[in-house]
Formats: sequence, C-alpha cells, structure tokens
Amino acid sequence: MEIHEHAENGYAKVANAYDRGRPGYPIEVANFLCSLQTNILDKTVLDLGAGTGKFTSLLSTIGAEKIIAIEPVESMRDKLFLIRDIAVMEGTAENIPLDDNSVDIVTCAQAFHWFDGPTALKEIRRVLKPNGLLFLVWNVRNDDKYPWLQQMAHIYERRMPSTASPRYKHMEWKKLFEIDNGFSALEHRQFSNDQCGTMDSQIDCMLSVSYIAVLPDEEHKIIADKIRVFLQNEPEIKEKSLFVIPYCTDVYWCTSLKKSESEHEQ
Repeated sequence: MEIHEHAENGYAKVANAYDRGRPGYPIEVANFLCSLQTNILDKTVLDLGAGTGKFTSLLSTIGAEKIIAIEPVESMRDKLFLIRDIAVMEGTAENIPLDDNSVDIVTCAQAFHWFDGPTALKEIRRVLKPNGLLFLVWNVRNDDKYPWLQQMAHIYERRMPSTASPRYKHMEWKKLFEIDNGFSALEHRQFSNDQCGTMDSQIDCMLSVSYIAVLPDEEHKIIADKIRVFLQNEPEIKEKSLFVIPYCTDVYWCTSLKKSESEHEQ
C-alpha cells in the first residue's frame, strides 16, 4: 500500500499537532449528508483517509447503522480508537479492505487530493452499492478576509518546495470527475465554518501542513517561534486569548452508477 511520502512521513510525526490545530466541521455538513439519504439509520458509512478522526467524530453522531474509518498512517489511526461505536481499519483508498457493494456512503474529508485518483475512484466504486454516495469534504481557510492571516501564511509558505505535495486548491483532483468514471455529475455546496483560534492552535495547524511536517524537528521549532513572535506582535490579536479564524467547508458529492456485467466479472 503506497502513500504519498509527505502524508506517510509528515503526518506520522505530527498527528498530535494535526488533531489539536486542524479545524472541525460544522454540524450543517452532517445534516446535509443525511438529507441526501432516504434512511441514514440503515446505512453503512466508510470514512476513507480518516486521519485523526476530525470528520469521523461528526459522522459518529448521525445515527448510521455502521461507521468504518480507514487510515493508513498508524499514529493518526491510533486517534480513531478514541471515537466510540466505529470500526477502525488500516488501509488506503487504492486498496480498500472491504467487500464489493458493501457500503452505502463513502466520505473523504481533507483527503481525496492525496489519492491516486483513477485507482482510488475505481476502488470506491467497487465497495459502494449502486446509487451509493461519494461525499468529499474540505475545510478552506479564507486568508483574504484578514491581512494578518496572509502575512502569517507567508512565514511558512516560503518553505513550500518546488515540487509541492498535492493540494485541494490546485483542483487537479477534480479533473477525474470531468470524464466518464462510473459516477454521476459532481455537485458542490459550501458551508460557513468559522473557528475560534489561539496562538497555540495556529502553530499546531501550521506544523501539520504536509510540507512543513516532513521537515526536521529543529526546523519545526524555528518556524513555530517565528509564528509565535508574529502573532504576539500583531495588533489585531496580540491581546486576545481567542480570535476568529474564517473557514468555509466545501462539499462535493456524486453517486455511483449501476455496474455493468463486465465490471461484475472483473
């Protein structure tokens, strides 16, 4: 099971920072997911690339019959065992350890852009029942809203390598849905998701950025110290223990089409 090196090596080091610093998801997203299904109580949900369980925790509240969380990185997967009433498995999107036609919903939060798209989509379609739901979710910070957020981002974005890891904002992942792939047309909806942040949470969030996560520990400390000094001197927030971080949550969804005879035989 191959994983992108930034995800495998970086996230393995910063699972705690990721869990502390990354934003959660609004309840409206869970409600919207349920609205796309006739009876969520009868459904099996697979959260693919579940990470530390940020989205899985929200899924655990919707009342689905079964929730399965799959995550390849051990240190992140360990966090999933803290969530009640879910099944946790090791695996990747390209090699899902589940039977054909065994789940009703596949969710991927902050994850799909990391996958080998064609292989992953084929696997997702294999495990989904006909007319099963594929539900893709990303949190996006709106740095344009506050100049200080842009300035903070510049501190660590200068460390971005020329061959950067996959990113949601590049939208390369979306091209896979512009061709015939066995799914209905991709639809989109956006939800507001403002967060309460602290200096520590912003440092943790920065440390969990993939291309920062893979850096040596001494580099983490240098960058974290620069972020802290910047935040302590930023007039808009320096005297606040909590401040607003503007996020939105992008949701994309589509459904699996009926499989052909030849696909069943493969």
